[in-house]
Amino acid sequence: MTAFWAIVKLTFKNAVRSHIFQLLLFLLLLCVILIPYTIAGDGTARGYIQISLLYSLSAMAFVLSLSSIWLGCFLMTRDVESYQLHMVISKPISRITIWLGKWIGIILIHLILLLAASSTVYSIVLWRFYNQPFSDIEKKQIENEVMVGRRVFYPEMPDIDEWARKLLQAKLAEASKGGAQIDTSPVGQEKMLKDFKREVLGRLAEVPPGGDRIWVYKSLPVGFDRPLYFRYRVYVSKVSSESQRLTRGWWGVRLAEPEVEEKKPANVFEKDKLEQKKYKYSIVPMTPYPEQIMSGTFLEKSLPPLVIDPNGEVMIRFENHDPAGSALCFQKADGPKLLIKYTGFTQNYFRAVLVIFMQLVILTGLACAAASILSMPTAVFVVVSYLMFGSFATFMAGSSFFGGAADYVGYYVGKIILIAVIPMQEFEISNLVSNGELVEWIFIGKLFLTYFVLRALPLFLIGMWLYWRREMGLVIRK
Repeated sequence: MTAFWAIVKLTFKNAVRSHIFQLLLFLLLLCVILIPYTIAGDGTARGYIQISLLYSLSAMAFVLSLSSIWLGCFLMTRDVESYQLHMVISKPISRITIWLGKWIGIILIHLILLLAASSTVYSIVLWRFYNQPFSDIEKKQIENEVMVGRRVFYPEMPDIDEWARKLLQAKLAEASKGGAQIDTSPVGQEKMLKDFKREVLGRLAEVPPGGDRIWVYKSLPVGFDRPLYFRYRVYVSKVSSESQRLTRGWWGVRLAEPEVEEKKPANVFEKDKLEQKKYKYSIVPMTPYPEQIMSGTFLEKSLPPLVIDPNGEVMIRFENHDPAGSALCFQKADGPKLLIKYTGFTQNYFRAVLVIFMQLVILTGLACAAASILSMPTAVFVVVSYLMFGSFATFMAGSSFFGGAADYVGYYVGKIILIAVIPMQEFEISNLVSNGELVEWIFIGKLFLTYFVLRALPLFLIGMWLYWRREMGLVIRK
């Protein structure tokens, strides 16, 4: 154990001496201090705090990730290429101990930097929030919508696969009656099924002129006594940031009112039946007339807790009153989604810091594993390529358009690659914190199990084994 901690201390010293690490440390300092002071936001108090959190956390995670990859590759290869490791392994010290000591040493360095940087960002954002000339209304809005941890509830969705299959069966039946020629091979039917899925999603996303759309949310807490918020973004005509403008829409929410029973019970059994309250439901407008909505931007509305009915459900209705008669589109990812306060800003913020730390642990281990057998430039190239494969595979596997065989090949290749690689965009949580959305423990546990235990840990073990089996006599300084 003494040898292990000696290697950890030596790792600290070597890291501080690295000029690249010093440069990255300087960049981290600039990101932490300058970003909260230089960001202006969208002109609103809410936007100012949101953008400060978003950019600060993203920049902090990016710089520390670069530092983890650099130090992992640099420190693992430096001792080998400078022949220092040749002297160390002549002692009764296991190479596994050396590998773990370097890995833990780099992790501890970045843990200290992460805690210092995140605490500084947290303090600056709070200080700016309390010292900016925001009105009481603006501060209350920020506390309710940004500086909070709100659990997200998504609307119930129909079975899209079943809907698409019914449309496919109807098309096949119609074709067989009319004698039309249709490709009934498995590949042809799979392509038609994908086309019908896109059609179903398009129907669900689009609200025609003068039409309406209803969303139902289930499993909400009954007896909740604090305001709810629903967040949405609507597009005019198509999902594109171009040509978005002011539109008009009407929002309504369903309320449940208990019915009054006038009938007197004749006996005890009838009394028990009458005590089971019945409710009548009605849609109540949030505004007395259609309101103006800026399309292409996220908007939030506050709802009283009484909108949650006794079954824990909320129903929201929207009507399209666009003045130009255009259709309005809602993406599934944009909501509307309900948000309910679950915890405070501090706890939610440091949950996000925990996710960033997990990302740094994985990146450090990947760098150490690659540098266990490769030279430093090659190790950096391998780690960066591995991360890029994760991004590309996510894009290919998420494709919903199949125009030919190449699209199918890319889709399934992406699925196969995702079995082994780690898409680092899954660790992106700055959007959640800046929007006041809760970083769930289930989400953190899923990241740990899926990406650390099942993906990263086997690669770490392979790296240790290669390091243990590496023939140091073949290392020749050029």
